[in-house]
Amino acid sequence: MGGVGRDQVRSFPEAGASSGEGVCLMLDETELGERCAAVMKDARQEWMRLRNLQRHIDGKVLRTWMPDGADAEYKDLLNKSGGPWLGFSRDAIAQGCRINGYANEDIWNRVWRANGMDGRQGVSTKEAVGLGKSYLMLLPADGDQGVVMRPMSAHNTFAVYADPWDDFPEFVLYRVGATKQGPTFWNSQWYAFDSEGSYRFDGSPSTPQNLRPAPHGLDFAPVVRISNSLASEGEPQSSVEPGIPIYKRIVDATFALQMIQRYGAFPQKWGAGGTLGEVRVAIDSLIHAPGEAGETVRFGTFEAADPTKMVAALEAHVKHLAAVLQVPPHYLLGAVVNMSAEGIAAAESGYHRNIGDRRDALGEGYELALRTGARILGESAAASALTDQVSWANVQSWSLAQVSDAISKLDAVGADLGRLFQMLPGWSRQDALESAGSAKDKKMLEIAASSSSQPARR
Repeated sequence: MGGVGRDQVRSFPEAGASSGEGVCLMLDETELGERCAAVMKDARQEWMRLRNLQRHIDGKVLRTWMPDGADAEYKDLLNKSGGPWLGFSRDAIAQGCRINGYANEDIWNRVWRANGMDGRQGVSTKEAVGLGKSYLMLLPADGDQGVVMRPMSAHNTFAVYADPWDDFPEFVLYRVGATKQGPTFWNSQWYAFDSEGSYRFDGSPSTPQNLRPAPHGLDFAPVVRISNSLASEGEPQSSVEPGIPIYKRIVDATFALQMIQRYGAFPQKWGAGGTLGEVRVAIDSLIHAPGEAGETVRFGTFEAADPTKMVAALEAHVKHLAAVLQVPPHYLLGAVVNMSAEGIAAAESGYHRNIGDRRDALGEGYELALRTGARILGESAAASALTDQVSWANVQSWSLAQVSDAISKLDAVGADLGRLFQMLPGWSRQDALESAGSAKDKKMLEIAASSSSQPARR
């Protein structure tokens, strides 16, 4: 699918557009091998880039200088200096982007909930926030009984787009996992997708083995990219990648703190004068100098290092990371002391602006996936409903008294209770709609009871 116009980019390809007269033109092993071989180099480079980013997110220590002759204790302290600061920041952002409803309840139930996406969405969203993108695969279920929707990791998925504005890729290569037949990266189990069907095979992508093709009859590759940002050009951007330089400073500060704790926090002993042999200092030992020369020996201690200064420096780096990634500092430091609801809301204002941007980008991908599911189900009206949107769980730190007061005042002027109840923390869209319906029914009963108790006019 190509083109840059709104109708072309935001709608599905016409039936038979790719194969002419609706004829299925599945690839054979040779053609599929040639298609895969053409993307293997680019796929490997992209996967290596994402894996390097993932190692930083997981808190690994990479490419760090150490002096020549560093002993095992030094290396052990260095390896312990890493921490999942970027991963925790990623999770904090992703946890604010939880979908809890869709405008079309039928598609929501048949596509989203039928595939357990209430739970699976966390995997897809966290990866999109951390790596910049993730993918969702949608295929017709066996027997045309529904839709199969599954997340696909960006670590193992490479999609080729004809134009950067296209919703659907021309070709997708997905690495399912390694096989027992060989230790090499490329000797694996694979999935490929194009506008005609899906292809499951083993071995190297350039020489497929045990090919199992399956036509899907959709005329587009049914893989949707969930983007963390909608860039005008290039790949979607990670929310945590800008924090890598600061994360490296956190590693340095943590290592320095551990060195102080190990070597400098305890007073070091010294001795001068006379003749001393090897001195072994222990917590339960007494240092003494035997013989006549012992009378001239003097002992003392060096001043201990102050670890509190390094702790303050470490906390400063963490605050810098929180500022750059727009994550509240108390999320990372856990320091909340007698903060009011208004104070917490003020501290989290930047965070909520950040997740607002993330929701705008992520929502486009999830909405396209739901419309794709509607297309597979044959629901043409739902598939072309560009105004149907996902709804997001409320994660703001509002007090219940504030929310209740706002709902009462807005209800008094006739605002929709279904939308108002979604402001309640922890309430899903379905909870809000059901409660709004119950409240409406109760109000109607009260009105009916009131009117029946009025005396009839003569």
